[in-house]
Amino acid sequence: MVEMIYNPDEVGTEITNSKGKKVKIRKYHMTKEEMLVGQERWLKELSFFSPQKVKKLRKKSGKRFFNPFRKGIYYYQIQVLFLLGSNEWHSFSRILTSIRSYMSKIPVEDSRFDNAWDKFRGKSARLCASRCKDDQGRIKENFQFFQRLSQLHPYGYKLRQVGAAVDVKRVTRAGISNGVYFYRLSTYTNPDKAWPIRDYSRYKFPMHEKRYISYKFLGTIITMDKEIVQGVVK
Repeated sequence: MVEMIYNPDEVGTEITNSKGKKVKIRKYHMTKEEMLVGQERWLKELSFFSPQKVKKLRKKSGKRFFNPFRKGIYYYQIQVLFLLGSNEWHSFSRILTSIRSYMSKIPVEDSRFDNAWDKFRGKSARLCASRCKDDQGRIKENFQFFQRLSQLHPYGYKLRQVGAAVDVKRVTRAGISNGVYFYRLSTYTNPDKAWPIRDYSRYKFPMHEKRYISYKFLGTIITMDKEIVQGVVK
């Protein structure tokens, strides 16, 4: 089973989800007006950096790209990938250090926390959650959310609108049971080409772990023996 890619024109349409329930397609895209406002807001934030640095970073990302998310952990994760350099792989450890440094400088209107990073780390776990993830687990999970382009929960569709996708690479390393993760903010001149990539070709899966992604993923996944593009095995 393969879900269709999210279509803004179908927002509000009732469909049957994977559990057999009738649900309506929610809005996950930006309107033209929202894109203009978002781009202006993002460029204003970049004005705090030197013009030379901004010029260099935007040359790497291309003029189409801007951070499409509102302030929050999604915004900061994409912002850090942009600041580290678009279209380049960055290790999770480096990304985590950069996110911590960036968010620690953001004040919050909550007397319980000193900054945005402290607030994010101090976020309470969901009630009745079967698996409670720490801050690192939530960040990794968000990067995979950015790869979703399917009808019901296309968290990455706004990225696609600005000609971007978040790619994930997982590499086996001795002594590290879950392997090492790398992430890349890939940008494209044509949004139609902005398909996320999940590369597991250099990762040896343990027996208990599912080898392939679920049908909810739309993009390209590379494993040791198969390549799946938009849900079709090559």
